[in-house]
Amino acid sequence: MKRFSKYLTGLAVMAFGVPALAGSYQLNDYSVTGLGRAYAGQGVVGDDYSAIAFNPAGMMAVGRSGGQVGMTFVNLKSNIHSLNAKPLSGVAPGQKYKMDFWAPVPNLFAQYNINDKWAVGLGVYAPYGLKTLYDSDWFGSNTAILSKLDVIDLNASVAYRISPQWSVGFSAIARYIYGHMTNTLSSTVGGGYSDFELDGWTRTGALGLMYEPSKDTRIGLSYRLRSTQQVKGDHKISANNYGFNEVAVGRASPALPETVTLSGYHRYKAVGFSGTARWTHWSQSFPHFTMKSESRLFGALSNPSSPFYPAGQASGVSGNAKTSRYNYSNSWTLTAGLDWYFNKNWTFRCGTGYDESPAHTSAGRTIRIPDNDRFWLSVGASYIRDNWQIDTAYGHMFGRAGAVLEDSDKTAAAVKYKNLRSNILGVQVQYKF
Repeated sequence: MKRFSKYLTGLAVMAFGVPALAGSYQLNDYSVTGLGRAYAGQGVVGDDYSAIAFNPAGMMAVGRSGGQVGMTFVNLKSNIHSLNAKPLSGVAPGQKYKMDFWAPVPNLFAQYNINDKWAVGLGVYAPYGLKTLYDSDWFGSNTAILSKLDVIDLNASVAYRISPQWSVGFSAIARYIYGHMTNTLSSTVGGGYSDFELDGWTRTGALGLMYEPSKDTRIGLSYRLRSTQQVKGDHKISANNYGFNEVAVGRASPALPETVTLSGYHRYKAVGFSGTARWTHWSQSFPHFTMKSESRLFGALSNPSSPFYPAGQASGVSGNAKTSRYNYSNSWTLTAGLDWYFNKNWTFRCGTGYDESPAHTSAGRTIRIPDNDRFWLSVGASYIRDNWQIDTAYGHMFGRAGAVLEDSDKTAAAVKYKNLRSNILGVQVQYKF
């Protein structure tokens, strides 16, 4: 099992703290065909096999068995400026830093149509993920250097056509989660390093419904269940002043929210119109995130009877746990797309969307997840020949500038993210039997 977990970690999404097409660390990047239309019509357009993840009932919209493998490459850029320093952060206002890196996001799907009433499918994809990466000597290193969350779903789906108009679907999901967080320790303890690395498994599921009033019109409704993971791993700590090095047990229980998605698609002659509205229930699932450590050093730093107690207060340590408060609000994602079926070989598409952030205030954001509302535009194309289909797409995200205050932590840097933007490139290959 450990070897299998390491394999999945290698396959995992290396996304970032402001995902290009979803609020907070929620991702959509498991369909390059969908990227071309800004993920409008999720699960019901029927031109690729990602319905296995988006809406399992939509598998009935794909008329043939087959599979696909795809990869998107996400680039995040932002100019970061320090604001007024926190009391113990050691960060002066006016400092600047540039973030600019790429991250790959893979997907894999396969579907078998048993007959005209039943279809089954398998998928491996990343519904959530984040990655923010700063230099080890940047001015906010005491708050964050590396933040990485990989969530991999192993999805087995089944769909059944009740009648010519109605189809239903169900997905059983085994979910693997891997987290890695690093930062330096405050100079008040003489500097040092903290490195959390945790992983674990859980299970969840999804339900789907699709209505087809005509052969050219489809409406889908899907529901993805909330999940809570119990993850465990190592917390490596070094404190320079004390000559202290330790590998302690680390734990966390991150929760991932439930979602409700309504999608529609209609084709008129050579043009297809699609749209999606998705609601994400963040408020129940993610009010705060706690990393627990059994470190003897962290315990000593926060124990009033310890000579290191004042340093513990300066380090923002509370007992054996470090908590980030998010207090996320529920959020909406709205998208619209257009497909132009140019001829039997070529299809061209475009789309636009608005993605509401669950972090509505600066105190709800963190340097690890500096989220804000975003808008995007995308274009794409498909080339079909015989049983093969090649999809390509490009999207550009325009993010609003946002401040990160982290008021609960006196040692955290206060910063503002300016010129936040992202480029997304994708390529995908499909084969239909």
